[in-house]
This record gives sequence, C-alpha cells and structure tokens, in this order.
Amino acid sequence: MSAQTQAPRTALTSSVTRRHFLQGSAMAGFATFLAACGTSGTGSSAAPSAGASSGGGTGSSELRFANWIGYIDIADDGSYPTIKKFEAESGVKVKYLEDINGNEEFYAASLAAPLDAGLPTEWDLVVLTDWMIGRLIRKGWLEAIDKANTPNFTANLAPNYVGRSFDPDTKFAAPWQSGMTGLAIDQKVTGPLTSLGVLFTDQFKGKVTYLSEMRDAVGLTALDLGADPASLTQAEFDAALAAMAAAIKAGIVRQVTGNSYVEMMASGDVVLAMGWSGDVLSLLVPDQKPEQDFQWVLAEEGGMLWTDNMAIPLGSPNKGAAEKWIDFYYDPVNAAAIEAYVNYVCPVVGAKEVMLELDPELANNPLIFPPADWVARLHQFRLTTAEEETVWDEAFTKMMGL
Repeated sequence: MSAQTQAPRTALTSSVTRRHFLQGSAMAGFATFLAACGTSGTGSSAAPSAGASSGGGTGSSELRFANWIGYIDIADDGSYPTIKKFEAESGVKVKYLEDINGNEEFYAASLAAPLDAGLPTEWDLVVLTDWMIGRLIRKGWLEAIDKANTPNFTANLAPNYVGRSFDPDTKFAAPWQSGMTGLAIDQKVTGPLTSLGVLFTDQFKGKVTYLSEMRDAVGLTALDLGADPASLTQAEFDAALAAMAAAIKAGIVRQVTGNSYVEMMASGDVVLAMGWSGDVLSLLVPDQKPEQDFQWVLAEEGGMLWTDNMAIPLGSPNKGAAEKWIDFYYDPVNAAAIEAYVNYVCPVVGAKEVMLELDPELANNPLIFPPADWVARLHQFRLTTAEEETVWDEAFTKMMGL
C-alpha cells in the first residue's frame, strides 16, 4: 500500500459488491462447515483457557484487533462468523474494528506517539504491510510471537513466507493475506496481453493508470527494465522513475491512482492498469458488462507480491489473546473460511484442501492459490533502510506529482 495516502488494497468500501459476488459461492456452506467442524490444524482444536497468559502480556480475555475494511468474512447481518467462532472456542472477547485506512495514517494516528513514549497502544493485534512491519521491527516496537503458543502458525505457514528479509527469524509478523500486482486489463478492448512493456507504449494512450504505491509501481517498472526489485540499486530505482516519468509526460498515463482505477476501468475510461489481483476477482469481474472482460495478468517478466501481516504492538497487555487468534487463523479450516470471502492469496498450508471440499472453483483459482510457476515469477520489494525509505518515497511522490 502507498507510503503516502494508502487506500485499502482493494476498493474495500465496496463490501456490498463483494457480498454480491459471493452469493453463489461457498459462504453458506462454510457457515455450516464451521459450525460442524473442529479445527484441523496441527494444534489442538480447542484454544487454551481464556485466563492463560502467554508471556508477553498479563491478560488474555480480550483482544483489540485493528484491520482493514472488509478484510475478514462478513455475514449479511454485518457480523463476523469466524470471530464469533473464535470467541466461542477461546473465551476471548474480540473488539474488532476496521480502523486501518492506510499504513502511514494508522502509524501516525495510533502507534507512533505511545510507542515512542514507551507506552502500550490501544491495540493488541494490527494488520500492516511488509514495509511498515519492517519499520516497526527496526524501531523495536513489536512483541515477538511465542511459537510455543502458536503451533499452527509454526506448522502451517507456507514456506515462501519463512525468513523474509525484514523478519528473518519469522517471529514478529504472521502473514494475513497476500496479493499480486500485475496487469489489470479489459481484454475485450486490449486483447490478450503478456508483457509489462505495454504500460510504457502509446498503444492504449490515455487509458492507462499507474499505482500510487511506490513499491508496486517501481517494482513492475524495474521488472520491465530487467532489474530485480528484491535487490534494487539506486541506479535501477532512478531508471524506473525515469521510465514512468517519460510515460506520464507523453500522455500515456491517464492518472496515477490508488484503488480508484477500479471505478475507471468499470466505466471504460481505463482499459489497462497496474492492478491488484484481488480487485479483478472481487470487484471488477462480478459487475462487468457484456462488452467487458476483466482479467488480471501475471506478465512474462513477473509481478509483485505483497503481504499484509498480523503483528503485536510492543507492550500489549493482551499478547496471549493475540497469539491465540494467530494460532486460530493458521488452522486451515478457519483460514479457508476467511479466504472464501476476501479472495486474496492465502498463506496457510492446508486451506486449499479445505476449500476444495466446498468450492473447487475458488480452490483452483490461481489468484487465490497461485501455482508454483506463478510463485517463481513473483517478487518482493527489497527491505529499505530508514534513509532509503524516506528518500525513495519523496522522489517517487515528486515524480508522480502526488
């Protein structure tokens, strides 16, 4: 998400659209399935008693959980079925708020002041993007996840998430959902597209958008130029900015935007965008007109992979409750129930097999469970130093005119 004014990864204010999309999906089946099933993860099906502490905090009977809008399964009455299941099994009362509209905004409003003063925040669990998690780790502002209390997390975390550069010991960040950044197209207009190079030609001049998220926009451009975003140098960063600046100056790019590219594609004003995988599946495809065919494309040069992660702010008095939730989520049954709603890339091993029982179409969708050859072409933006983060964000913002 953008280092400046991030909107949620999808246009998640459009939750009615998402529910409309899922009316014919597995949600009703999952409600029955969750009620009937015990957990199927590595750990015990029942959570520890609500009063048990897990080392980082003294309380475990409450969980104050901040997340992005629409980023968990939601019933028609507005309740959260999986949270209800967790409360019933664990005895932990969850205060769940969709309080995160952007990484920087949430950091400034809810984390920076208390943590800088050595005080706890009002949250026990937050969901933030890789680079923000890296910043919090750098500052020493996160609690380590006790792996003795989270056996499902240890056993069921997909291998490609283990030992990431910003969290080499996999002890501060528990992946919540991942997404892919590539080409969003209206194939009825563009025809099949396979290369990132089309973003920099005048083939669809004036009907192209770039993302206002630095790591995604620079990452895709770097891939087109033959550079690896995971090891980007200053010279390669500068070259990527120059390529985007030239396309903007030439009028190829209609707008640099966050999630609003979805509305522009739906209206037909844009036919090619740097886009997020979940947007196409959850927001564009369900309401497309007969003359539209929205597709998300992982280009031959590759695409970007980003992750929003659960983390425990330093000093949380309810660290034990947060760890219970992390372990609960990493049970494949629970992860699959959430995944059937949010439609992003699931980090939990075994969730696909659970999904196959209820909705094979969703389980076999590569936008949710990418095959191995896709994973091999997905890149994560490299960890930046504090100085690089500031300098690169400022240079990108200036170049894009944001």
